[in-house]
Amino acid sequence: RDVQEEIRMLDFSYITETTINASPQAIFEIVSNPAKHAELAGSGELNKIVQEPAGPVGTGTHILAEETVVMADGSTMDLTADSVVVTYDPPNSFSWVVNPALGETTRRLQSWFRMSPEGSGTKVVHEVELDWGDIQAEMLRGLRDNYEQVRAGVVRTGMDKTLQILKGMSEK
Repeated sequence: RDVQEEIRMLDFSYITETTINASPQAIFEIVSNPAKHAELAGSGELNKIVQEPAGPVGTGTHILAEETVVMADGSTMDLTADSVVVTYDPPNSFSWVVNPALGETTRRLQSWFRMSPEGSGTKVVHEVELDWGDIQAEMLRGLRDNYEQVRAGVVRTGMDKTLQILKGMSEK
């Protein structure tokens, strides 16, 4: 598939970025540490993180996140998402694919942090892509079809706030 076809298949994507007065390595150490994800998450939705296996993080590490997902109307849903680290490239990139516990898996829900030197600091790009795929469950189809109204704003706001929090954690 070419890039344009891939972009057309996405049901939702968002990219936000900032420049942080810290080294790429210092930022990578924060974003690649699951123990810091609940504090880092601007959405405030992460309640507890469990890393499997324990020990150093790398490609293939599972991150289990107990979370309370918030919809645009303020309603919530408690779930546990199982994420797998798919990119571990210090100090440049950290990415994971999420399998939300929704009874049916999405084709792909992937998040990234990308770091690159910029002046005396680091440009940090935070990105998410969601491809629902061919889901059958009526509730999930409803969520997919109304994602912009129901969830997208919450995700964008949370990601923007995540970078603000990361900036505060990195520039100490």
